[in-house]
Amino acid sequence: MKRVIGISLALVMVLSALALADGSNAFSAFKSGIGARALAMGGAFVAVADDATAVSWNPAGLSQLNDTRIGGMTGNLFGMDGYTHQFIGAVTTFSNLGIGLAWERAGLASGTEPLTDESGNPIAGFEWNYSSIIGTLSTNIMDIGLAGANVKYYMGQQGSNSGSGFGFDLGVLINLGNMFTIGVSAGDIGGSKVTWTSNAGDTISGLYKAGVALKLADGMLVLATDLDFDGTKMGDAHVGLEFKVIKELALRAGAVMTNNFKDAYFTVGGGINVAGLYVDAAYILRTLDAGVDGSTLVLSAEFSLGDLLGGGAVKPVTTPTPAGAE
Repeated sequence: MKRVIGISLALVMVLSALALADGSNAFSAFKSGIGARALAMGGAFVAVADDATAVSWNPAGLSQLNDTRIGGMTGNLFGMDGYTHQFIGAVTTFSNLGIGLAWERAGLASGTEPLTDESGNPIAGFEWNYSSIIGTLSTNIMDIGLAGANVKYYMGQQGSNSGSGFGFDLGVLINLGNMFTIGVSAGDIGGSKVTWTSNAGDTISGLYKAGVALKLADGMLVLATDLDFDGTKMGDAHVGLEFKVIKELALRAGAVMTNNFKDAYFTVGGGINVAGLYVDAAYILRTLDAGVDGSTLVLSAEFSLGDLLGGGAVKPVTTPTPAGAE
């Protein structure tokens, strides 16, 4: 009964958020997701969310951790030189809480050649730099599952025009037995407002995800699938897998279906774990409009202090029943 209640709450959360959602695609680079591990799985990670990148995919996932982790990511957006996407974050658990603090940035590297018009003149306002500071809190909810929330402060720079605003995310993870987990996340609920010094207003449209993960062979094989809603429109569908050849070596692959399942692109990657240092790589094989190659390499690293000190195991989605309870 508790699980039925939890699933119902998750569905209500997403449907309510969809009813509020609208807006443009400002800061849309942040919707591509972070972390080479998750991206190598095609972005099918909302029901997995068991590392430091959970702050982006599903904030509820931080309560699965049992240690302190520091992680980061770097890569180019859509394979374009100079268009960088970076992330750094630290997460920890305390009592029944998961706590995280992260920074994400997308923009142009110094010295990038500007875009030009047909006459060869630089396009005004070409330079841009977007970033966000993310604070995360997650907890167990009455043995039903895990719930988490983000508070985000956005900052943007477009030429001489700067802007800022706040956003909020919610996430839920629910265990359906020993192998299945359902995840739901609602990002930028209702659309996050950004105000610019030019007095213009902008909205980061909501991104809502629902997914299921199946973990086999004590987590050595993970199969996952997600479905996105960008605002009130159906977005991409994601499928992915992770296979651990040994505990220290993982291989991953995934696919992303776009444009109402008419188009697709694929992802591959792998990772190693040595003494609590996780190093991951993902290669995203994607073709952009007009046949432009948008393939890109993403690199991530994450360090677990718990692994270094002999801990660090991921906790189950639901906490065990206290001793003596029926």
